[in-house]
Amino acid sequence: MAEITTAAYTALRNYVQSNWKYIELQDETGAKIVRLTTTDNRVTFAIEGNNVKFTVIIKGSDADIIKPKTFTKGAIYDVPTGGTPYSIETFDNPFIMTQDQDELTVTLTIKVPQVM
Repeated sequence: MAEITTAAYTALRNYVQSNWKYIELQDETGAKIVRLTTTDNRVTFAIEGNNVKFTVIIKGSDADIIKPKTFTKGAIYDVPTGGTPYSIETFDNPFIMTQDQDELTVTLTIKVPQVM
């Protein structure tokens, strides 16, 4: 079996960056609270080494957040609605947003490993 090249790993990370553009935050039942695109000003996106990182900052004062809400998961999609998540991460500690002053920062990291 042949190993893929360094260029192939770079292409995979670039593919994720170009196509997996939607981050959904979910409640304790797995229901969508909000799904944001990487162009939303609450989302930052970066490639750091072998990692593709999505960071979302949600505030209780955001118009699309109805309080109270319990945030327990983050998922990454390639479509704005529906679809199948490519990555789901359950938070170690659920976050309950009850006030406009509350703020939640979530970082989801996908590792595209390179075997040496």
